[in-house]
Amino acid sequence: MTTVSDPEASIPQRDSRRAVLDVEGMHCAACVGRVERFLGKVEGVSAADVSLATNQAHVQYDPGRVAESDLIAAIERAGYLARVHPEGTAAPEQEASATDLWIAGAIAVPALIAGMLWMARPAWAEWILCAASAVVIFGCGRSFFAGAWSALRAGGSATMDTLIALGSLAAWTFSLSELAFSHAPVTYFETGSTIVTLILMGRFLEARARHRAVASVRALISLAPRTALRVDETGPPLEVPVATIRVGDLVRVRPGEQVAVDGVVVSGSTSVDEALLTGESVPVAKNVGVPVVGGTLNGSGSIDVRATAVGSATVLARLVRLVEEAQASKPPVQRLADKISAVFVPVVLIIAALTLAGWLFAGAAHAIAVRNAVAVLVIACPCALGLATPTAIIVGVGRAASLGVLVRNAQALEAAARVRLVVFDKTGTLTEGRFRVVDVHAADGVARDDLLAIAAAAQHGSEHPIGAAIVRQALDDGVSVPSSTGFEAVHGEGVRVIVDGAVVLAGNPALMAAGAVSLPSGVDDPPAATIVHVAHAGRYLGRVALADQIRQGAREAIAALKARGVDVAMLTGDSVLVAREIGAALGIQDVRASLRPEEKLAAIDALRAGGTTVVAMVGDGVNDAAALARADVGIAMGQATDVALEAADVTLLGADLSGVERTIRLSRRTVTIIRQNLFWAFAFNSIGIPLAAFGHLNPMIAAFAMAFSSVAVVTNSLRLRRVG
Repeated sequence: MTTVSDPEASIPQRDSRRAVLDVEGMHCAACVGRVERFLGKVEGVSAADVSLATNQAHVQYDPGRVAESDLIAAIERAGYLARVHPEGTAAPEQEASATDLWIAGAIAVPALIAGMLWMARPAWAEWILCAASAVVIFGCGRSFFAGAWSALRAGGSATMDTLIALGSLAAWTFSLSELAFSHAPVTYFETGSTIVTLILMGRFLEARARHRAVASVRALISLAPRTALRVDETGPPLEVPVATIRVGDLVRVRPGEQVAVDGVVVSGSTSVDEALLTGESVPVAKNVGVPVVGGTLNGSGSIDVRATAVGSATVLARLVRLVEEAQASKPPVQRLADKISAVFVPVVLIIAALTLAGWLFAGAAHAIAVRNAVAVLVIACPCALGLATPTAIIVGVGRAASLGVLVRNAQALEAAARVRLVVFDKTGTLTEGRFRVVDVHAADGVARDDLLAIAAAAQHGSEHPIGAAIVRQALDDGVSVPSSTGFEAVHGEGVRVIVDGAVVLAGNPALMAAGAVSLPSGVDDPPAATIVHVAHAGRYLGRVALADQIRQGAREAIAALKARGVDVAMLTGDSVLVAREIGAALGIQDVRASLRPEEKLAAIDALRAGGTTVVAMVGDGVNDAAALARADVGIAMGQATDVALEAADVTLLGADLSGVERTIRLSRRTVTIIRQNLFWAFAFNSIGIPLAAFGHLNPMIAAFAMAFSSVAVVTNSLRLRRVG
């Protein structure tokens, strides 16, 4: 991952904007490379990621120097059509005309049978084959010629369309010349039409497989309801389009309906199924004051929700956007494929020309030389090479999202596959983060309620779970809490406030020492408890002991990581005693406690051992933001909070720690699939091109093999959908 100094560093600034463009007409890795090159030439564009699998370009640009229309124009100069991607819709489908395929098949199959069984054909039969193959090649296969011409006109470059167009055209024109001028013609009309038919079939099957690959984003988009029941005080509830709902509007969600917007429950109670967003199958109780997320499924209760976010600001919309961006990103392993594809097609054209010249020079018949050159052109199409990585990334990221794991980009997915050490924060990660007071021990001469009152006053401005628990205990006990001013959080130590004109300290022994407050000895603290010492005006008042519960499933999650060969460690700002108790209960031996945030950073650096060990850090996405950024892979816990979604490499949308092991397992499987795809794509061309050049591969078999390779790569990637 890219190391950043704070969570906001990964968020695009105001002078940078991201555009998503739908691109029509791409068919291979060379197409992707050319679109990226043309976009990269536009002044003001800082980055461009083009995905063959989704037919989209994700462009980072400076809106003060370039407009979206300039980006579209650049893509059109490259020879393709483009438009701004409508927000809230799925990626476009690559055209795969079933009509053209059926017409081509209806003509090519009888022609192929006739060519194989009717060897000594009269001239009139050859002319019929000539006309029929022309319909297939120039009619059904017109997109190949259009694509080849666009590439040539745009920049004098070549793509897969160029290879197919040249191959089928060479077979047809050679056959026509033989038929017109030779007394004993050797024709390949059926070869040209069969090549086009097989490629059309391959594209059709590939498009269907790619539709399945992007099903995860379509499933997320389908969660967004189209209408909502708006409650108006002046009249009965009215069903209106969701697009008309504004922040502050009141929306009623009836039993069995989807929640239309992000908001807060203001009346009623129910349970909501959030499985498709968080991966958790157990419905979550929702009462007054509890937030709800748009797209989740309401249970048997009726609730009124005050909208807090609508449209592109909702959690669901951001999830869709982040998943799409992750699917469009490229891992480092793809860079080699991109470099090769940039020169691949021109090299193939040279090899085909050399094949033709070589066979003619060796004294072979013209028909043999042309056939072998055509076979080289057809077998070398870099379709599989262009689909090898993006299809695996799309399915892997999509599968992770369906399991409640949001992977920010392909780089994080690849890095997670290499993780050998997972470092956990304790509070709110390994534990529930819901503290409860288990003991209040006042110093001599201090009343219990007075100690609890001052402790609660000190923590009243704190958002930390410990502070909230102390305030809650004071309120439950009916203690009157005095007002406080000048709240100051001392990182890693506690808080400092002013009560009745005097300084109150509430925190660990380091904070007491800094305030010159002496701690009494001989006081036994409850086991595995977090201790908050309290002092007022330099006088020690006592301590409050709090306990946290180990998160459900934490033991099983850590055991699963160890079974996968991943080491586990704990970093916490809590006391050594508490940390060791929790570590022992979870089977974690490497426990480092009483750490300030900067000490956590130093610990992460030490554990990374100069880059020799790939380390993942798991925290709550807020307090551990710096450590999350410093680790090779930052994994944030939380219910899709802003900081977690925008800063972490991976976000566990639910509270299930098994998502950590699942992320590593899915990442390793995805990288394995990518390597398999790249291996077979390279091996396919490395073996197929020499075979074709030396005359051991019929052009029709080459066309079938080429079409099969693309479908095989996509189908292999789809196996990731079964990873649990």
